[in-house]
Amino acid sequence: MAPNRKKPGVFHLPDIIPGSWTGDLVGTPRVHFGQAVQSGPPRQSVEFTYLIVAATLLPPDKKFRWPGVVMCWAPTPMKTESPDAGVMFSSKAEPIPVLHLSLEVTRPQFSDMLRLLETGRFKEFYFSIEDGADGSWPIRSWGMTTEIRS
Repeated sequence: MAPNRKKPGVFHLPDIIPGSWTGDLVGTPRVHFGQAVQSGPPRQSVEFTYLIVAATLLPPDKKFRWPGVVMCWAPTPMKTESPDAGVMFSSKAEPIPVLHLSLEVTRPQFSDMLRLLETGRFKEFYFSIEDGADGSWPIRSWGMTTEIRS
């Protein structure tokens, strides 16, 4: 008689929970600079600057380490005020589950980040998300830490 084997279970992703998350940058950041013409009226050229880097994201319960993509962008002067520090959203169209973090930074903050990212000194970061809906969660705060070397 054959042994009684359990059927393999179906893997279910854990729910995204609000609270304080941590993350690790695991890739080499890619920085994008450019300009695009906005139709208007009046017609206007607008700059864009952002960086993208792979990361792993760990929720407060530390039960599952999510693969992620972090994008930091400096808004253009045309952008309206945002009440959040960014947004986290999930991408269901990907072959694997990925969380995307879009963080808003100021132009001076972006310049400071570039220097530290270029030398590989930013690795860990943290962020706090609030309750969300439809695969999107507002970011209440975020930060990155590094040591200053002499």
